[in-house]
Order: sequence, then C-alpha cells, then structure tokens
Amino acid sequence: MTDHMDAQPERVSDFYDVFTHMFLRFWGENFHYGYWLSDEDDSSVDVATDRLTDVLIEQLGLRPGQRMLDVGCGIGTPALRLAGTVEADITGVTINSGQAREANARAAAAGLSHRVRFDHADAMALPYPDASFDVAWAFESLLHMERSRALAEMKRVLRPGGRLVIADTCQREPIRPEYQDVLDDAKGKFAIVELPGIDDYRALITDAGLKLDELLDVSEHTRRTLRIMADGASEHRSSLEEQFGDAARQLIEVLVHPISALPEFGYLVATAHKTP
Repeated sequence: MTDHMDAQPERVSDFYDVFTHMFLRFWGENFHYGYWLSDEDDSSVDVATDRLTDVLIEQLGLRPGQRMLDVGCGIGTPALRLAGTVEADITGVTINSGQAREANARAAAAGLSHRVRFDHADAMALPYPDASFDVAWAFESLLHMERSRALAEMKRVLRPGGRLVIADTCQREPIRPEYQDVLDDAKGKFAIVELPGIDDYRALITDAGLKLDELLDVSEHTRRTLRIMADGASEHRSSLEEQFGDAARQLIEVLVHPISALPEFGYLVATAHKTP
C-alpha cells in the first residue's frame, strides 16, 4: 500500500500556519483526537485529549534517563505532559517553524528546557544520527507524511530494541462512492495523504523492518472527536473567517460536512520495536 498523494512538507507547514491558531481557538492545546471511555462519558475536550496522550504514554514505556523522539510534535503539549511523568530527555520535531518556537517557549515556561527541546525539521529526513533514541512516537502526524519514508527514518534513529508508538487515523471500510470527491478535497485542504486500513498498517510496519507488537482499533473511543470539532468551528466561524479569511472558510466547511461523521473512518494505536 502506498500513499495516494506525495507528502509535501511545504504544504503541511503552510496548513499549520493557519490551523495552529484555529485549533487553539476552537479545540485546545492538544492537536489530536480525544479519547472518551464510553457513550456516557461527558469528559471535556481537554480531559479527553489528555487521556489519549496518557494511552500513548503507557504504551511508550519511557524510562528515566532514556532519550525520546516526538515525531510531529505540534506545539509540544503531549511531550511536555510526558516529561512531567518521567525524568527523560525528549526531542520533538515539527515541519512548522512557528510551532517549534511556540513549543520551546512552552518548555521554557514549564522549566523543562534542560531536557525537552523542539526542532524545526522534516520527519522524513530526520537530522539525527543513527541509533540516537531509545523510544519514539508519532502522535497523529503520519497522516501528513509518506508513511513508509517516515517509518524508515524512525527505525534508523532508534537504537536496537527501541520502541515506537503510533497514533493515526485509518479507513476501516471503503468510502462510499458518493463521498469520494469530498474526501479527496478534504485531503487536499488538510494536507493529508492516503488513509490506510488496519491490514495496510500491519504491512507498513513490517515492510519498514519493524516488529509489530500490538495494533489497537480505538475508533469507538475517539469517534465523537470530529463532531465536537465541527461544533467548535461553527461556534467561532465568524471570528475565524474574519481573522484567516478563505483558508478558515474552506477548513471549516470540511469539518462540518457529514463525511466527518462516517463510520468508515477510524483510529488506531500501534506499538512496534526495532529488532536487535
């Protein structure tokens, strides 16, 4: 399985020039899905997104003194939460220079700059030597990348035995034909590459030379994310369009479209390691 459109770092960076500020306005400081325990769970977005971070923290198993790489770190919120749980060195990378500056400012404000830093870099061409990190995660960032290249780079910089955790969107079933054009348009506007299926992910990880340890389908826990995003975007639509113009209008139209609620789309958490 190959990605449908070529990953273009410049397009992704341009997207986050706008979407970073929009996200902070209508969603929160975690630029990822939320995790709700059940249909009855009325947790806030902040609680639900922190909970998904905690799921990855548990899967990662970072130990004191180890080095960790956050691939696609956004403004650093998950990495800083991780840093609060264990005395380890954390490096994040983002293709957007503004996000890197903001993330480093947040690390400084938290008094963590001595062991947490964020670099402006391309995750498909990481600027680190081979075998530099003990663990790594890609937290909802591979949807913007050619996954095979990104996985190969993460394998390269991991030490033998190093652990990798991935949280990513996926396509559980083929999309209905009447929605295909809308999906293609959404991918372009959100700088997203092809959405893999569960079996595709097994192949991606194996083809990268990594050993798959666990693949969890957590779609039922994350499903309400896009609906709540759409509600938040609609609530702030006027001010967002006033500030960001046509870019905001186009992104909001995708979020509020019925396609975002289709059950064909899902969410997975994969854990793998680099064999010694």
